[in-house]
Amino acid sequence: MMQALVARNYGPPGQLQIEDLPIPEPGPGQILVKVAAASLNPADLMLTSGAIKDSFELRFPYVPGTDFAGTVTGLGPGVTSFATGDEVFGFGAPPSYAERFGLAAVTSGALAEYATFQAEGPYVATRPEGLAPETAAALASTGMTAAAALQDGAFLPGERVLVIGATGGIGSIAVPLLAKEKQAEVIATAIAEHTGYARGLGASATIDYVACDVVEETLRLHHGGVDAIVNLVLDGEGLTEAVRALRPGGRLITTTLGSLGHGSLGRDDITVRVVNGPPSLRAGTFSTLALRALDGTLGDMISRRYPFAEAGRALRDLAAARYTRGKYVVSMADAQAGRPGGP
Repeated sequence: MMQALVARNYGPPGQLQIEDLPIPEPGPGQILVKVAAASLNPADLMLTSGAIKDSFELRFPYVPGTDFAGTVTGLGPGVTSFATGDEVFGFGAPPSYAERFGLAAVTSGALAEYATFQAEGPYVATRPEGLAPETAAALASTGMTAAAALQDGAFLPGERVLVIGATGGIGSIAVPLLAKEKQAEVIATAIAEHTGYARGLGASATIDYVACDVVEETLRLHHGGVDAIVNLVLDGEGLTEAVRALRPGGRLITTTLGSLGHGSLGRDDITVRVVNGPPSLRAGTFSTLALRALDGTLGDMISRRYPFAEAGRALRDLAAARYTRGKYVVSMADAQAGRPGGP
C-alpha cells in the first residue's frame, strides 16, 4: 500500500484527503516511480472540481498531479529506455485527457508515494545530477507549453515582446528563455509586489496590470507597438483589446483555451498562433530545460513548498490565490521517511 491524495467525487479542493491506496502496477511501456516531488497546476483544480468534466471525465478514486520527479522502481513489459534506480522527471496526463488527445503520456497521479508514467517518448527524461527533484518537478507542464510557444513565435534578437502573465508558471520559463536565449527585449505584466521577480527573470520593463492600462503603457514605452505578444492569461474581449499593442505585421502567440481565432481579433494584419491542448513536445525538450535550470538561465521558480502531509492545503492555497507567482511544489520526503526504498 501507499499514501496518495485522493478525490472520491467532484468538488472543491477541501474534499481531497490523504488515503491509503494500492501501489499501481506499471502496464506495458510504463515505469513505476517512487515520487520525490510533484508540482501543482490550475488544471488539477479544474479536473477535480468537475468544471471540465464534460470534456475530461475522471474515474474515481482519482489521484491528481501530472508533473513529477522521482526514482524508477519498477518496469512494465517492453520498457528499455529506463532501468530501476534511474532518477527521472516529467509529465503524465489523466487517462481521459490522454485518450481525447491521443497522448502517449498517462499517469496514475503524481500526488502519491508511487505513480506510473509512460516510459517511451519525450514526456519523461533523466534528471541530471545537481538538479533538485523539486526544481525538476516544476519544469514539465509549464516548460513544454513555454517551449511550444517560443517555437511558434520565431523570435529574433532585439525584438520587443510583451508577455502577459509573465510571473506565473509558464511565464517563469518563457521570460528568461526569451530574454536570455532569444535576446529579446521583454516587457512583462506583473503586480507591484512581483516586479522584482519579473526583473530577475530577465524582463527589461514591467507593467502593473492592476494599476495601469497595459495597452496604453506598452504604447507609451514603444510608440509603434511591440513585435510580438505572448499571452498566457487573457481571452475574449481582454485579448481583443491587448492586440492593439502589436505593431502592424506583429505576432500573437496565445496559450489560453478561450483564445479567439484570427478573424475575431479585429486585425487582419497580424499573425496568430494558438498553443493549447497538449503541445507537441520535441524529443529532448525536458533535458534541455533541465540544463537551462542548471546553468542559471532559468531561476528559482518555486514560490511555495509543501510537505506531502499538506498536499491538500497546497491545492486549497492555489485555488484561493488571486495572483500566483511561479510554482507550488509538494515534497514527498515526509511521507516516505522510514519507508522501504521500493514497493
